[in-house]
Amino acid sequence: MMEIAEDVWLFPYALKVLGVDIRRNVTVMRLNCGRLVIHSTAPFTDGDVAQIRSLGEPGWLVEGMVDHDTFSKEGREAFPGIPFLGPEGFQGRVDFEVGMLAVPPSEWMPELEVIPINGAPKMAECVIFHHPTGTLIVSDLLFHFPEISSLWAKLLLTAVLGFQRAPGFSKRVRMSIEDREAFGGSLEKILAFPIKRIVPGHGVVLEENAKEKARKLLMKQGLL
Repeated sequence: MMEIAEDVWLFPYALKVLGVDIRRNVTVMRLNCGRLVIHSTAPFTDGDVAQIRSLGEPGWLVEGMVDHDTFSKEGREAFPGIPFLGPEGFQGRVDFEVGMLAVPPSEWMPELEVIPINGAPKMAECVIFHHPTGTLIVSDLLFHFPEISSLWAKLLLTAVLGFQRAPGFSKRVRMSIEDREAFGGSLEKILAFPIKRIVPGHGVVLEENAKEKARKLLMKQGLL
């Protein structure tokens, strides 16, 4: 567990894809009311659950995109009885009730804001901005792998994501865009926030000049 900002913690987990650890990040945010928003699920151990509960009362489980259901069952079992929120289409991936993340609970405001990424319905990603700390939490919109040592990892990331080093927007994101104007409009809305750091679903937190780096990358790839 790492505290990356006031009332924001990161729980990283190993996630192997063809032998390469792309890491699965779980972000926990504590609201002023003391309840926790647990963004992304993982194979939580009893120790993990105890650590998270020590931070506050678990209030919501969240998955930010349709394809992030890998550990949803484990997350539901680790934290039973609290609302599970996901994007449109996520309900079809699991066998338990899922609320609509795009219509967030009133208790989240004004601390958390949910921004759906329009124009790429197959991904159906929603990102979350934590206003008190300027923290943007994403799923697969952006990846950040600053230290890649093995040749195989470099080849895999180049083939699957379209880049070797970080940060970057994957081929999958670019190929999923059906309405570039709507997609660009969502990104502009996100970049209007005073972003201080970006927590990707996979990789390392982007801290230094996060907003500027993201904007330059999007412009370079023609997404803005």
